[in-house]
Amino acid sequence: MAAIVAYYISEIAGIKHTISTADIERYFKQAAFKLPKKIQQTLPNAAAAGYFEAEGNGAYRLNPVGYNLVVHGLPRPHGTGEPRRTRRKKSQSKRRTK
Repeated sequence: MAAIVAYYISEIAGIKHTISTADIERYFKQAAFKLPKKIQQTLPNAAAAGYFEAEGNGAYRLNPVGYNLVVHGLPRPHGTGEPRRTRRKKSQSKRRTK
């Protein structure tokens, strides 16, 4: 969810390119999303997971991994964007006998 907030702030709204704990709190509340128990650890944990880079003074920037997660890795709401391609299951060439 923090990556979605960072993507929104930087790419959709164009407000700024970094995110802080105050942004997490503000936009989580605005989206009616449950606040983390330790909100001050949300961005450091997301950075440790590889989605953000620390910019200093508690600010973080969404890195390419986080960007790709939001744009390409999350499910899309029904009826928006291009449909995802699904893989066909391989047919069984031999049937098992009992």
